Amino acid sequence: MRKLIELTSLGLFMCILACHAVAGSAPDKIKYPYSPISWNSLPWWMAKDAGHFERNGLDVDLFYEGASAVIVQAMLAGEANFGGLAGPAIVSNVIGGGDVIQIAAVVKTFTVPMFSAPNIKEVAQLKGQKVAVSRFGSISHLAAQNIFQRAGVTGATVIQSGGTPESAAMLMSGAVAAAMVPPPQSLMLKEKGFRELVSVKQFREWNIPVVENGVAARRSFVEKNPTVAVRFIRSVFEGIKTIYTNKELAIRTLAKYTKINDEKILEESYRFSVDALSKEGSMAPEAFGALVEQLVSQKSIDDAAGKKLPLTAYFDNRFVNELEKEGFFKKLWQ
Repeated sequence: MRKLIELTSLGLFMCILACHAVAGSAPDKIKYPYSPISWNSLPWWMAKDAGHFERNGLDVDLFYEGASAVIVQAMLAGEANFGGLAGPAIVSNVIGGGDVIQIAAVVKTFTVPMFSAPNIKEVAQLKGQKVAVSRFGSISHLAAQNIFQRAGVTGATVIQSGGTPESAAMLMSGAVAAAMVPPPQSLMLKEKGFRELVSVKQFREWNIPVVENGVAARRSFVEKNPTVAVRFIRSVFEGIKTIYTNKELAIRTLAKYTKINDEKILEESYRFSVDALSKEGSMAPEAFGALVEQLVSQKSIDDAAGKKLPLTAYFDNRFVNELEKEGFFKKLWQ
């Protein structure tokens, strides 16, 4: 009996040592390129600054990378295994043989408004005019194309600016007649008298299925490291919860990363974020089906290529489902 007690005590001691070893192990290092510099990226900023990544054993290096297509190229080049993006760049890379897929959604509607010069009062007036988007193939480009299609506008020239701040600058300088610009830059445009031609409310009324922003990853990496993917997504949604519950920290974080100190702009950006950010990360297949159809109609991808792959080639809900199964989202928001 004494021997059994000694062995049991030894076993418990070894378990305690093992637990301490795991707790004290070095965090997984992750490079995380993202876009844009606006409220859309607040979940990553908050997960970092509020310590959620760290508490989940992740050492995350956040860096701005311009646009989704650029992020995907960086990921395919081996510079990162995760990225903050969604939309056309995911579909295009998968069709081209790349392994960057969507593993969680944080925004499930178009939220990039179209702004114009004060003399432009309706979308129809943009025929023959220049319109700025961040980059070709980006969410802002796709949103602009949806606007033109629904308004029956042809002949507008879409040009890429390189990023959201650049799009706003081009509109203010008169280089373009309209631009796709989300907060906080859109709020500065309003202050200067530029017109909001198409609002987020209008996009929601159109009810277009889409994943506008979310967590992307290399399939080859997350298949080998599923726990890292789960911990990353957990951190992001803990960050979203903090956005909802700690307004002061959220606004301070917005100011830090956007370099904007105007209280009115920051307040509106915060309101925009709590209205738009999703409380769970699952993705509907029809969002990707609609995206493929839209890219085919725009001739961004070949029709045959679009039909060749199943919709599950573009996304994987397994990591979100794992969190759902353990009751994470329910506990997070109760």
